Amino acid sequence: MTKTSKATRHGKATPPALDQQHKYKRSAGTSAQRLAPGPAASDWDTLLQLQATIAQTAEAIEERRAAFVANPNDVETIHRFRTKTRTLRSLIAFIKPWHNKEQNAQAQAILKEIVGYTSRLRELDVLEKHVRANPGSSSKLIAFCAKEAADERAKVLKALMSKRVTRLFQKAMFFAKSIRWKKRYAELGLSASVARARFDALVESVRADLADLDLSDAEQTHDVRKRAKRARYVAEFCGDVLGSDAVDVAKSMNVHQDTLGDVCDARANIRLLSEFLKRDLPKSVARELIHMRTHNEALLRSALKAAGAK
Repeated sequence: MTKTSKATRHGKATPPALDQQHKYKRSAGTSAQRLAPGPAASDWDTLLQLQATIAQTAEAIEERRAAFVANPNDVETIHRFRTKTRTLRSLIAFIKPWHNKEQNAQAQAILKEIVGYTSRLRELDVLEKHVRANPGSSSKLIAFCAKEAADERAKVLKALMSKRVTRLFQKAMFFAKSIRWKKRYAELGLSASVARARFDALVESVRADLADLDLSDAEQTHDVRKRAKRARYVAEFCGDVLGSDAVDVAKSMNVHQDTLGDVCDARANIRLLSEFLKRDLPKSVARELIHMRTHNEALLRSALKAAGAK
């Protein structure tokens, strides 16, 4: 009995992670055959496409992590790393019904932890951006906000470079590049219609929650915004499997994200500014922080009123 070095179908090499999940036998005078009935070509391609998309996203994360480490003072490097990591987590969550349960849970938990290290820095970067965009901001206020962001940036860099997080990061990247499908799907493949049905259900769930959303509920607003992002990421990166119209869905999710983003940014700014005002600060800086907080509170009230929040 021998094994083929690489399984192929219709001219496409099967990725190692998928190839290793299939068993082969060789009959006298015949080519290698799978013990189980082979999947339809289209079902095979669905798994190949999903697996390739996830592996490519993992490679992009590695590049963006390296870019942040090389140039941590560039605000965009951490933003790109954070966005791509959240994209991968969204893709891993999307394949959950067909993915090995343990591997899926571990990958999502690791990616959630890694993104968590960057959350406060992202909020501080957004606040600093708002401060710099305001013509009335003094040089002292700009310097204060810039230092807060720089201090947090140093903490994030240290965390991401630590041995523990590096090991977790490597483990998550390994999982993403070596997807273990559940036995049924590894043997028979996955119909694109099944993937599309899961996507449609995800989108409808988000839309239903958006229709019933009470923006005055901060936790619910944050949760719905995250799920809208996940739907957009899946639509953008899995178009080959889901169909070209998925792009239109992604655009509709963008509109919702912009609205929810403004509300969530205002809340984050208010929380940060209130935190700063508990410190012993120069009076001039404190006055500007109070003014900024009042401004963000007004923006939040206006957004809630416009949305008819309860």
